[in-house]
Formats: sequence, C-alpha cells, structure tokens
Amino acid sequence: MSQLNDLAEKENVNLDECIVFTRDNGDSLAVNTRYVGIKQRQDKLMSVNFSMSPRQVKQLDDFFADFNSGELFYYDISQTGAIPVSYRGLSNVVKKASRDSDSVFEVSLIIQPAQSMPKDNYFDPTCGCCSLHHIL
Repeated sequence: MSQLNDLAEKENVNLDECIVFTRDNGDSLAVNTRYVGIKQRQDKLMSVNFSMSPRQVKQLDDFFADFNSGELFYYDISQTGAIPVSYRGLSNVVKKASRDSDSVFEVSLIIQPAQSMPKDNYFDPTCGCCSLHHIL
C-alpha cells in the first residue's frame, strides 16, 4: 500500500480517481478514470479502452512494452482492491478524429481474469419459473 501512496505523491494524483496497474515487481502506473472505459467481452476477455494525450499514451506503452502474453499483473480501480489479471495484448494506437487542437489517441489493453469466480458464490434459484433460473 505504501508503494501506491508513493506513486500518488510522486505523480500528484488522487488514487480515488485512478485505475492503477501494478506488476509483481512493484512497478505501477496510475491513469485517471476519465480517460478509461472497460468492456467485458463474450470470450471472457476484458478490453480496457483509453482515450488520452500522446504523452499519456507513451507512458502506457512504456509500462506494457516488455509484458509477455499471459503475464500476471493487477489492476485497482479507485482503491477498491487489486484484481489479478493476465496480459493479452495492447492494440495499435489510433489518432481520434477531432476538430480540437489537442490530439487525442485511443488504445486498448486486452486482459483476461486470472481467477474464475467459483460457482458456489452464486445461489441456486428455488424454482423453475423465477427470473434467476437461467443461471444454472
């Protein structure tokens, strides 16, 4: 936890407004959540989509540059707890069409949950006609 506090102080960021990516060796990267969108795909992969400045994209690219497919790391959204995931790849950087003078670039990080949720975390429906029966 002290590493995250050091990161917040060094980068002058509020961790309650950030998604923080952390490697096992302690390297961390904080990105403000206003630049991030997360989508769960049907194939159980997650896409973390970023729309940010060239400088921020460079930091993101540098952080993930030497990751190998399947490498374990953690993400923590607004200090809600570190979630283990496996790295699957980083998309090509695309410049977003805009009339503004500020350039905005988009890139997606593909991750896969490192742990599956055990079925015993769900409760069994009590009848065949309830709204939750399709879960089984």
